[in-house]
Amino acid sequence: MADRRKPQEILDHITSSHATLESLIYSLDEHQQTKPGAIGKWTVKEVMAHIGHWEEIGYEVLYDFVHNGKKPTEDYTQFLEYNDKWEPELQAHALEESIHLFESGHARLFGFLSSLKDDQWSGYVRAWVPGLTYDHFDEHIKELRALQGQQ
Repeated sequence: MADRRKPQEILDHITSSHATLESLIYSLDEHQQTKPGAIGKWTVKEVMAHIGHWEEIGYEVLYDFVHNGKKPTEDYTQFLEYNDKWEPELQAHALEESIHLFESGHARLFGFLSSLKDDQWSGYVRAWVPGLTYDHFDEHIKELRALQGQQ
């Protein structure tokens, strides 16, 4: 079912969820952020790079759709395959690179979404937003809370 909230309500939800995610991530020290296997097979730094990368992809897809009417040729519904495909590249990032991707990916996507006029929040845009933002953040928030509970 499509999200029928006003765009500002969706943006507020994204902001709140991302703030929780940031709070959990940045409450960890460098060792905790880079510890192998902290979250499944990933480190926290890899989760940061993963989230940032997906937000970059989302920005590109939504920008191209809103401004050029084009949908991607890639089938991003197979997101687990993309996670596996991108994993080696994201694992290779230093902590500072992962933080940069996490922060810049979010700033870019959120800035774009914030710039949309109400009539640009089409069903297509609304369909992409949860998986790129608050639903995706919430998935990793749960993992980070479980990690904190182990410490």
